[in-house]
Amino acid sequence: MDIDRQNLIIPATATRRLQLAGGQPMEQAVPEDYVLAAMILRAMEKREGRSLEFILKSYLPVAIISSPQPSRFFLVELLGLTSESVLQIRRPDLQKIQEKVDKASTSEELSKCIQTARDEIRNVLESTPSTIVGLLAGLIARGVSQILDRPSGQSTEDYAVTLTGIIDTSEFDKSIRVLQETAESLASVETILTGFLDAAVPRIDALLGTHQAEASPVLSRLALRVESLEQQIESLESQRTKTAAIASRDRSTKLRELDSLLGARRVALERDRKRQSDIVSSLESSAHELIVSRDELTAESRRVIDQVHGQFATLQDMLVSARFDDSGGKKKSIIMIPFFIAGFSRKDQLHIEVYPLSYFQGNGLRVSRRHDFVDTFLSPSRAIDALSALLEDRANNDVAFRKFIRDSSIDHNLVADAKARELIKTGTESLLGDALVKRPLADELNDLLLGIPETKVHRKKRRVMTPTISDGSLCNVKFHVQNEAGKPVEGAELELGALLITSDDNGIATTSLPRSHYEGLVRAPGYLEKTIDFSITTSGDVVIPVVIVPLAHEEQLALRLDELVERARRLDIIRDRLWDAFEKQGPTLLGIPAYRSALIELLSELGYEPEAWIAEAKQKTGMVKRLLKRDNRIDGLRRDILRMAEESKAFGGIMLFSELLVRLDNLGWSTNSDEIEGIINDMSREGLIRGLSPLDSGALLIEFVPVALTNDPQMILDLAARSEGKLTIEDAVVSLGWNEERVRNALGLLISNGVAKEQRSYSKSTQYFFPGLRGERNKSDF
Repeated sequence: MDIDRQNLIIPATATRRLQLAGGQPMEQAVPEDYVLAAMILRAMEKREGRSLEFILKSYLPVAIISSPQPSRFFLVELLGLTSESVLQIRRPDLQKIQEKVDKASTSEELSKCIQTARDEIRNVLESTPSTIVGLLAGLIARGVSQILDRPSGQSTEDYAVTLTGIIDTSEFDKSIRVLQETAESLASVETILTGFLDAAVPRIDALLGTHQAEASPVLSRLALRVESLEQQIESLESQRTKTAAIASRDRSTKLRELDSLLGARRVALERDRKRQSDIVSSLESSAHELIVSRDELTAESRRVIDQVHGQFATLQDMLVSARFDDSGGKKKSIIMIPFFIAGFSRKDQLHIEVYPLSYFQGNGLRVSRRHDFVDTFLSPSRAIDALSALLEDRANNDVAFRKFIRDSSIDHNLVADAKARELIKTGTESLLGDALVKRPLADELNDLLLGIPETKVHRKKRRVMTPTISDGSLCNVKFHVQNEAGKPVEGAELELGALLITSDDNGIATTSLPRSHYEGLVRAPGYLEKTIDFSITTSGDVVIPVVIVPLAHEEQLALRLDELVERARRLDIIRDRLWDAFEKQGPTLLGIPAYRSALIELLSELGYEPEAWIAEAKQKTGMVKRLLKRDNRIDGLRRDILRMAEESKAFGGIMLFSELLVRLDNLGWSTNSDEIEGIINDMSREGLIRGLSPLDSGALLIEFVPVALTNDPQMILDLAARSEGKLTIEDAVVSLGWNEERVRNALGLLISNGVAKEQRSYSKSTQYFFPGLRGERNKSDF
């Protein structure tokens, strides 16, 4: 199922209850940064000697399925954590049978109709159970429905993961059809059967009565005839007896006549009695058959109704009441239930814990000597706890699901995602302000963030809410992003609400927008952010030029040096974290995604081809240890050199090598030039600094960042190095043999790069100072 195309209900991850004066209590969403920081700290507190490998924010989709009952719904989660069995009851088709019953005029026709109805009813009795994967029932269903009362957001976060994959669209749709058809059938089966019985039973009784009524005159006439024949036979027998007792000439003739009459009457009597018996037997047989069919039909219908009552009670336990607008058309409404998934590892063994959505309980507790962190977030209900336990059990025992979580941790680890990290940092400061966490634990969290490589933000395609347009037209908008010199800026990001577009190598970014007013932000590396606003009033093509201003050279230099120092610090933290993991888990850390991604970043920064290096490390023992194990003296020297790089912002990011040695000696290091030169060359290979470059005078210059000097400024620098870091225009003209304009141009470039400083004087020549070449002892002159 394409969840993004559905109507999403995204409840707040955490809420707190507010009691308004004179009103009902209300739920308020807790800020996301506060919740993220608390969940990370909770995971840190539960490490118990394990390494916190990752923590994900995930959403479990739960579809809201309508039922025949108003304001009552089924809930089906799409991961397949649960399942319920439902009898697939089909509504019996008795309408046509009822019509035939009404038209039946004979017992045979009616019996045939009754038998057909019984076959249809038996099909209901023989209904087979169907398993609905993901269907929630009982306590869990009611607990999830209560989430609908929480405050909700517009969309899931870019760093969040949606937990789906077990139930495919066709299987889901089939299960939903079974569920809804069964619910509809249950609502009508009893009515259908009761109505059929109410019509069929009286019809059976009526037909029996009709047959008896039709046979009654015939039987009455037959009874009279039998009685008359019996009397006649009795009279004839009496006459024959008398005739036989009297002697006469015609006695024989009379006796023959009487015998003939008696024979005829006896045959007629036997015939009428048999006919009478056949009619009675036929009536009794048809009546018995109809009565038995009627009784069995009634009994089977009652069994079906009892079955329906039982299944209906089962379905009632699966239905939840909700104040919810289900008028979304073909779109399904889906609740996105938030969970946090924390992964802990020890010796290559991954264990997963799940933390559910929560509510904030301000119980007045604060950190103390025994508690570094006070966790004030509690689960909202036992139902959510049960669902969380099912999710945790699946995560720890389902191989495919564990792989999905591991794979997701590569791109969606909260402690690696840039946006999430910023939220975690601000949330931690808020927790510090509320005295819910101690500073040492907050610093440990910050070190944890620095020790994990930052992943790029993978923005989701969001469903952008656009203004309503009367004619439904869109305008093609082309943005031309350029600098002040008119040069296109590649890779500039234009953010218009939830819409994000990027300029190509021609500085062009295109999109389609409806007529409306817009406000946005344009940003690009090395440029100041720029706010833009514009209105679209036509449906024709529109071109919007955007001019952005580059950072000043000093700002760029400071930014580069800040990035340099921060990068070095982060790499050191990554080394330390990987070394701690190596001491606990050995070379098996190569198979753990979080550590592997950290190692890949470290190797890439150090100039290795990561995959080839890791493949070789799996074959050769000791490679990982040699990479991570560092000498404390070298580490200390590297850190102090980087601190000096940060100080070099004030003088253009350069320093004489001799000045660096003096400074290191002043810090207490007993160094020699070869050792320091080797360390600087290593740092240059790692990309941490630019490196050493010789001047014409023979002195060595350290460039912490590239200065991009031409030959003329380089010769001025060489001259300044011989003059203790200061000179005048006249000094340069005499020493180099240049004209004054050439000297001024070279000095102007050095000043614009922040390497030189100008000190004007009207009483004597203007002095030019080079702080990076002067040393600590001479800086007081400037």
